This record gives sequence, structure tokens and C-alpha cells, in this order.
Amino acid sequence: MTASAEHASRTSMLQALGGMVIGHAKDAMKGLVSNMQRSVLALAGIVIGIASVIALLTVGNIARNEAIKQFEALGTDLVSVFDTSERSEARKKDILDTGDAVGLVGLSTITAASPYAFDSVEFVVGNGARRTVRRVGVSAAFAELHDVVLAAGRFISPFDGRRLFAVIGSEVASEMREAGIAPDIGTNIRLGDSIFTIVGVLAPGTSGPQGVRVEGSVLVPIEVALRALGSRELLGITLRLEPGIHYLTATSEIQAYFKRTAPAMRVRVQSPVRLVEQMEKQMRLFAVLLGAVAGIALVVGGFGIMNAMLASVTERRTEIGIRRALGARQRDIQFQFLAESSVLCVLGGLIGAALGIGATLIISAVVGWTWLFSAGAVVLGVATAIVVGLVFGYFPARQAARLDPIAALRDT
Repeated sequence: MTASAEHASRTSMLQALGGMVIGHAKDAMKGLVSNMQRSVLALAGIVIGIASVIALLTVGNIARNEAIKQFEALGTDLVSVFDTSERSEARKKDILDTGDAVGLVGLSTITAASPYAFDSVEFVVGNGARRTVRRVGVSAAFAELHDVVLAAGRFISPFDGRRLFAVIGSEVASEMREAGIAPDIGTNIRLGDSIFTIVGVLAPGTSGPQGVRVEGSVLVPIEVALRALGSRELLGITLRLEPGIHYLTATSEIQAYFKRTAPAMRVRVQSPVRLVEQMEKQMRLFAVLLGAVAGIALVVGGFGIMNAMLASVTERRTEIGIRRALGARQRDIQFQFLAESSVLCVLGGLIGAALGIGATLIISAVVGWTWLFSAGAVVLGVATAIVVGLVFGYFPARQAARLDPIAALRDT
């Protein structure tokens, strides 16, 4: 056989296959339309199942991205050092102090260090109201490492020393305005037993170290905070890595440093990158659980399809008998009913995909998340719908194909 003949043969086979598929699809649509009420009820189960799958998987993906963005906002080139020793043990000999911040900058993997400590103090608002705020002791490097944005004034400088200067968070500034006091530069505020002068106001959205909400805090020079605490012990040190340095490499060097300088101290080094990795693992597991829950709804919808198709087979025994008597083969009958269940599930998949996407748009708008289109969830949902149509439609199709045409016509 020549190449042209082979090409012509393949073309004719494809055309025949396409014609057969189109023919079964048309017959399937006619069958579904003739039993519209049952088809709509069966379709509802698939729509709900597919919409649930797509909505839950997409929302899980959006939630994962939002959580990762929050961790990445802490800085993927930053690590934090904490002293996890027992308090009594740490106070006996080795503690985390500003000297360690200076020493860590000398490491080959570290380019900058920002020590910090905080305590809770009473803040007196102008109208006499009192509330507790967090007084955070920081150095000038804090602004660089945490991308501090100022709404007014300046940040703590290396020359402030033990001067009672303060940079207030945006929430503290708002409370002062509500009390009738403008949080202007040079205004005095009372923190505990001391009077501080405002030298700066943070812009809303400024982030800080893990566990420190700077928006509702007052930032003061680190020397002032340590003197008020009556101790030189820090809560933690934020470090910026040299470009291209992996956080595990830096962690090893940091731990080696403390083994030399403070062998009795147990140190924990934490990186946002590690938190992001752990979060991604948890979110993947969360997505699997969400998919399993949505899959239950889809299975229930599949049984609805099977029930509807079995009822259709019972009602259409005469039609099946006539078609068999006119020469239709068993596989023709089976393909017809498989086509009906598949068309029903594809329609349900498309409608469910639209509803699922709409649901995620509404949820994202209400919660304030950035909406992301999850093509994978949509493809998975529609593909699952097709599989459900084939799996749950197979038994009714097989029952229809195995009907005895003589018995089917006798029952009319």
C-alpha cells in the first residue's frame, strides 16, 4: 500500500470515528432532553460535586499563597536567633546580648544584625486614658532589615544612645488622634515612669520580627529598653544574610559561633524560608484533605447519575428492544447510554466549574485575598466529571446492552 493510500485510509477511519462520536452525542442529547426533569436532578449532584472540588482546591491554593506572602514579607534573606535556654540556666552565665549582635556581623555569611527586646508598659493618652503597649528596643539597623516606612519624622539613629526618643506605630498614632492629640514630631508621651519625645511615626503596614506587631508598639533605642528591663538580655537578633547564602549554611556558622562564645546557651535559628517550606507541605496536605471532602460530594453525585440512568433503562425498554430488533448491536446500545451519562457529567462539569470559580471570586473579595485562577483545579474537576460519567454510567449501559430484545418488546 502506498503512502497516499495509507493516509487516505487513516483519514477515512478518523472521519468514521468522528461521525460515530457525533452520532452518539446527538442521540445522548435527545435521550436527556426527553427525560428533562430526571436529567436536571442528576445534573445537580454533579454540578455541586464539581463546584465543591474546584472551589475547595482553588481556595486552598489561594490561602497557601496568602500565607506564603505573609512569611516572605518577613524577608527571605533574613534569619532570627533566639535563646531557648532555661531562664535560670541562661542567667547564670551565657545570655543573648548586644555583644553577640556585633560578633555575628563578623561572620562570613552575615551582613547586618538588628538586636531587639521588648516589654509591656502603661501608655497614658492625652485624655487620661491608660492602656498597655509594647515598648520595643531596637537599633538603627532595624529600619534597614525590616523595610520600615515612616509617615513622618525619622527612625532611631546610632547617635540616640540612651536618649528618651520614640518612634510610634500607626495604631498608637491613631489612638492619640482620637484622644485629641496630634502625634507630631516633638510631642511628649508618657511610657511607664518616663517621658519620651516622638521623633518618628511609622506608616501603616510596617512589619517587624516574628511575634512583634510594630503598628501597635512604641520603638525606642535598644539601650533605653535594656536599662528599663534591668537586664542586658535580648529577646532575639535579626540577621541579614550575604547575597546567595543559603539559610542552612548560615545556620551552621551561627551555631558554631555560639558553641565557641557561649557553650551553655541553647540557640534556635529560624528562617522565613524554612517556615515557607513547612507551610507549603502543610498546605499540600490541606489541599488533599479538601479534595477528599469534595470527592465525597462528587461520588454522591455519581450515584445520582447511576440511579437516573438505571431508571432511564427501565423506562426505555421498548426503545431498546426496537433498536435491537432493527439491527443495533449490544455495543451500540452500550455506547448510547455511556454517551448520555458522559454528556450529562461534562455539562455538569462545565457548569460546576463556572460556579466554583464564581464562589472563589466571592470568597476572595469578602476575605480580601488576591484571587488566583487555578487552571489545574478546573481541568481536574472537568476530567473527574468525565471519569464519573464513564464509571457510574457503565453499569446502567451494560444493563441496557444485555436486555433481551424479545423480552423487552413482550413487556410493551
